[in-house]
Amino acid sequence: MNQTENSTAPVNDGELIGDEGIEELNEASKTGVIGGYAIILLFSIVGNSIIIHLVRTRTNIRMNPFNWLLFNTAVADLLDVITASAFSVPSVLCGDCWLSGMVGTIFCKLIPFFLVVAICVSIWTLTVIAADRYLAIVCIRRRPLSSRSVVCSIITLWLLAGLIFSGELYKFTVDEVECDVALCYPNWNRESEEISTIFNQAEMIVKVVVTYAVPLVIMTVLYSLISYFLWKQKPPGAVNQEAYVKQMRKRRAVIKMLIIAVAVFAVCWLPAHVGHIMPHFYEDAFFAIPSTLRLLFFWLAHANAAIHPWLFIAFSENLRGEAKAIFHNIRKRSPFKHPKLSTSSQPSLFTNVELAGSREIAQSRSSVNVSTLSFDTKF
Repeated sequence: MNQTENSTAPVNDGELIGDEGIEELNEASKTGVIGGYAIILLFSIVGNSIIIHLVRTRTNIRMNPFNWLLFNTAVADLLDVITASAFSVPSVLCGDCWLSGMVGTIFCKLIPFFLVVAICVSIWTLTVIAADRYLAIVCIRRRPLSSRSVVCSIITLWLLAGLIFSGELYKFTVDEVECDVALCYPNWNRESEEISTIFNQAEMIVKVVVTYAVPLVIMTVLYSLISYFLWKQKPPGAVNQEAYVKQMRKRRAVIKMLIIAVAVFAVCWLPAHVGHIMPHFYEDAFFAIPSTLRLLFFWLAHANAAIHPWLFIAFSENLRGEAKAIFHNIRKRSPFKHPKLSTSSQPSLFTNVELAGSREIAQSRSSVNVSTLSFDTKF
């Protein structure tokens, strides 16, 4: 099958599912795909926005350089799911449709570019985090990454990712099929389909190696060394036993969080990367897979961007406490409150001073008992 002639708008990071694949989807499947992307978009925006907000506004969190790496992961994951949704939803809704003119050309080049850059930055930020934890735990004589080193690492990651995948800006092009209908697709060489196929195959191998295989190998080695070190480390004397146990508990919680985050990334992206390679080397086998399942591969990959922030919040004591405070304030300010919670603040209907005073005394006595009970059961 000629991908240039028979493809729709790119799905996710430039992979195509084919016109016939879109046509096979019934209305229920299309609704499910759109609903699925709406879910990950919602959870990603809320979760990553909380992390971005907390790192920017909370002094106790902002002063720790490690948390700025989580901030960078949140920014990359947020950009990932937004750009992925910008391609996937329109392709499912209308198949061969794209904006025409200069605006369509700009979006056709920028969206897949920022998508693959965001994916690369996200996984390599996790790799930098693994290196930082290795320096902090195993290499005791060496300090972990400083604030300046973290900032330099973040800038370097974005610049390198943009440079490595700058070809996205070249290969994506827009062809106007009709007056107001255009098609956005990747094509390395318009004159030679064979050259374009070779470039596509090489590009997919580079993407899988750079954004999946190499960082996962590095993180696996680093976390294995960290786990071995924590397992073999002997406790100090009885005087420092309590402090040691507390420190080890915190370290293990952080390592557990990061290992789970890496494992989630590996599991979520494995089917998608298989789907990236198959069309270029095993085309018939790839298009034999049901279209709904192919879309599920890519949806699962970008669902990773919605899972990451909630993992960080769940396993980080500081982030979890601050996030609870945010939700508590939102619920406190919500206009939809239970009537029983607001009756005590309502003005009294009594006009007689003595009756009103006696009622206030009775209410104050009952409120003391209730408040004491609620205080005892408060978490």
